[in-house]
Amino acid sequence: MKAIQNYYYLYINSDDNNTGATNCKNINFNLASILQSAPNRQFIEDQAYCYVKLCYFAMDLAPDATAIGTTTTIQVRLGGTIFPNTFETSPPTADNNNLVSSNILGVIPTGREDATDFNSLYLYSNVDYDNTYVVMGNIFKGQLNIQLTDQDGTVLADTLTNNKSYNMKLEIYFPEDEQFIFNNNKNLIN
Repeated sequence: MKAIQNYYYLYINSDDNNTGATNCKNINFNLASILQSAPNRQFIEDQAYCYVKLCYFAMDLAPDATAIGTTTTIQVRLGGTIFPNTFETSPPTADNNNLVSSNILGVIPTGREDATDFNSLYLYSNVDYDNTYVVMGNIFKGQLNIQLTDQDGTVLADTLTNNKSYNMKLEIYFPEDEQFIFNNNKNLIN
């Protein structure tokens, strides 16, 4: 069983971004250091990587849900980050075939049935949390840039994101490594 001490949960409200931006398609959060909120977590601060999973995503589209047009999927991407074990396809070029490294954290179906018919006014991820872990650099170090793109990787249109908000919950796991000593969470007996 994985050690519960290595799991962290991060709830993100797009309105809390560090610049106060009201367009939520490309925003930043200053996570700086976990030590600000949990000073006894020095071992987390020192970790180079972690596993992150998008557990929940909700975005209010009302009252203009028709602006979603042909967007069938929203991709949550972390800007400036390439996940070492995550790939996606892209149109072939002279330099690559179809496989490229990816920065997609999770995908959310829009519920779009056609350009004017939706199954909901809210976008939400599957209640069974179909998104899985991705490996990335330590999320608790510095700036976190979150971008919302469509199924083709194009940043969402302003009509979908301007003056809109989203909420997401991330599950973060730091693997237990025998080389790391978790002294801050154990009673030391001499």
